Parts: sequence; C-alpha cells; structure tokens
Amino acid sequence: MVKAKTESVNKSQAIRDALAAHPDKSPAEIAERLKAKGLEVNAQYVSTIKSNAKAKGGRRKLVKLRRSGGRGAANGFGPVDAALDFIRAAGGLEQAKHALQTVEEIRLAVH
Repeated sequence: MVKAKTESVNKSQAIRDALAAHPDKSPAEIAERLKAKGLEVNAQYVSTIKSNAKAKGGRRKLVKLRRSGGRGAANGFGPVDAALDFIRAAGGLEQAKHALQTVEEIRLAVH
C-alpha cells in the first residue's frame, strides 16, 4: 500500500519565523501563538530552537594559515600571498587595516 503524501510543516522553521517576527516574545508566548495556528510545539522546544539559532549566529569561520616560503615564494608572489592571508585571517580588509593601525600605535608608544 502506498502512503499518500501529506503536506508537512517544518516546525523549526515556523518557530524561527515566529521568533523573527516577534523577538520580544517569550518562548511560552511563541508556543501559544503557534498552537493557535495548529502547530503542536511546547515552550521548551521553542527555547531550544532559539538558543541553537543564537549559537550558530555567533560562530566564526576558521581560516587556515599557510607558512610563508611556500608555493607563493616560488612564483614571486610571496608577499602578496602573505598579505592576502593576513587580510583573510583578520576577517576582512577593514579589520586588517585596523590591526595594522593598532600595531603602528604600539610601535610609536614603545619608541
């Protein structure tokens, strides 16, 4: 016997949508709103989805650094590759500029 396809609702996505629409509401209030729409969720599940979303939002991408003198030095682009690696490691061009400015301020303070 073949099962008929039923339209399924992604509860987690519905919770994320409700949290985005009502960020000031508590998990219990969000659960009540979703129950009114016919979605069976409890406040603990809403709280779990909310905390998982916060944890994923704060993660940073790890950047793998290469050692200088690698393949970049062989083709004459060693300093350029090193600069690009530094910019990636800093998280972007603006962050790299800020880091270099801080280094310069420290250098001036020491001398």
